[in-house]
Amino acid sequence: VCIRGTYGAGLVGRAWGRRHFDAQLLDEAARAGADVRTSVRVQAPLRGRAGRVDGVCVRLAGGREERIAARWTIAADGRRSTLALALHLTAHPVRPRRWAIGTYAEGVDGLGAYGEMHVRAGHYIGVAPSAEGLTNLCLVTARREHISDPAARLWEAVRRDPMLRDRCAHARQATAVVTLGPLAVDAGAVGVPGVLLAGDAAGFVDPMTGDGMHIALRGGLLAADALLAGSASDDADVLAYLSAARRAAFGAKLRFNRVLRTLVGWPMGVRLGAVGATLAPAVLRHVIATAGDAVRERRGASAA
Repeated sequence: VCIRGTYGAGLVGRAWGRRHFDAQLLDEAARAGADVRTSVRVQAPLRGRAGRVDGVCVRLAGGREERIAARWTIAADGRRSTLALALHLTAHPVRPRRWAIGTYAEGVDGLGAYGEMHVRAGHYIGVAPSAEGLTNLCLVTARREHISDPAARLWEAVRRDPMLRDRCAHARQATAVVTLGPLAVDAGAVGVPGVLLAGDAAGFVDPMTGDGMHIALRGGLLAADALLAGSASDDADVLAYLSAARRAAFGAKLRFNRVLRTLVGWPMGVRLGAVGATLAPAVLRHVIATAGDAVRERRGASAA
């Protein structure tokens, strides 16, 4: 069953390599006045009175350690956040547990202006046209025992897939294969006194819905808002502000994501989805728009 869905209202997606995207974010931060330091790795939180976090300990490129004091630290250091793990704020849920294997490839045929999600029993494969003529290929699977050789597992899945094997017959791997997993990360709190979580450090969802970047960037803005809300001197107020803001921004969406990733991980759910898409394709198109946050955007535009 094949369904083509658009976000509607003239909205489109963009495929932009992280190499370029991250560089622009860094440049914008420096232009806004941030003191940018590269080749610095956070080692641990600095504990102050009553266990409050009063900054971080970092290791510089030459190996020397430095203590950086701060009234508040925003931990935006990824799904394996050093600070979030040290403060026992995040954990991998028992299920679902999935691993992602991805690369960029040349020579993939049949690409258009749409991203593709090929959902199969036990795994799914994302295919997205990207900049510089490359294609992002990503396999997400729940079977860890099958990824001892990630590159071989990815290409085996692609070249055995009935919809992709002919299109990838002459494809060539253009970048190293990257493996991540377990993917999902749940955060038990938005932070502790002295530390706020943002980006993937505040929780990472299955990439099925393709909105991890939106959630990460929006989460960073919300953390900044919490510190600029006029109550930064009171730890409890800051944490309560951010917690309420994240619930309002992401609560319904994360519940939607969890339901969707559960259905995709259930063989009967995949079959029922195929039947539903055949009988009511408009429902699946609505799901696609919801996954892309386009439904909320349209409501916001009409309300304005």
